[in-house]
Amino acid sequence: MISERTRKKIAREHSERLSAGDIDGLLELYADDATFEDPVGAGGQAGREALRAHFETLVAANARETIEDSVVAQDGEQVLAQITAVMDYRPCGPVYADRGWLPAPEGEEPSVLRRRFALLLRLGESGLIEEMRAYWGRPDVETSADGAAGSFRGCEALSPREEAVRQLPYTYARRLEAGDVEGTVALFTDDVVFEDPVGVMKLRGKDALRKHVAHGSAGKVNEILARPVSSMDERFVVIRGDARIFVPEKMRMRMITICELNEECRGVHIQGFWGLTDTTFGDDASGTDT
Repeated sequence: MISERTRKKIAREHSERLSAGDIDGLLELYADDATFEDPVGAGGQAGREALRAHFETLVAANARETIEDSVVAQDGEQVLAQITAVMDYRPCGPVYADRGWLPAPEGEEPSVLRRRFALLLRLGESGLIEEMRAYWGRPDVETSADGAAGSFRGCEALSPREEAVRQLPYTYARRLEAGDVEGTVALFTDDVVFEDPVGVMKLRGKDALRKHVAHGSAGKVNEILARPVSSMDERFVVIRGDARIFVPEKMRMRMITICELNEECRGVHIQGFWGLTDTTFGDDASGTDT
């Protein structure tokens, strides 16, 4: 079991070493046979040489990452961070545009690229990263002529599928807060798997989920949600939230949730990541910051 604080430290070091261009130091965090997918939906790879090539491209673009938040699973293995990366447009931008992940520039080429994503790391007993998954989709990539605040632009319109995928967490939160148990459960498949938190609870099927939702509604759950990110295959949406429970006592959880959806945009697998270090009780749980 790797402590929650140690896992968060590793996630922070991962971003710091990448931002510093320290590829060798970055690879020291990984097991020799580590697997990775960046972005999720584009196909996985494995091994240190593939990792090196991947990181060399980001370092060549002068990528600089900022961790907005990090939370953990209660399984002793996983850490999930919400990150914003800013980098030069080249060399990644033309590749993204060629793959259809980013609109091709019209006229003068942008100079800066920004990518919002969620980074999931799973560590083995050795403390080394065995799996890395980066969740981001087309709406999470933007470009700017000069990098000035407010100047970044991405895709102008979402596909109907992308719109539905990214809307699901907000619909869930609204219905739960309104006490609409059946409406909340209707967002999921009959065989849904619901882990909240990951590592402690795994519910299977709508009947089990219905009881969980009813319990949350009785506890007057309120969730403040941030901006979501998705995946390149439009199967996942990942969203950071600040959840408050008021009954039987005040409780606050900083969480990041990964939702997998089927072809009808109904939830098939939900994973809520939050640990003891992401939770406060009593009067400390009544803050308003996100």
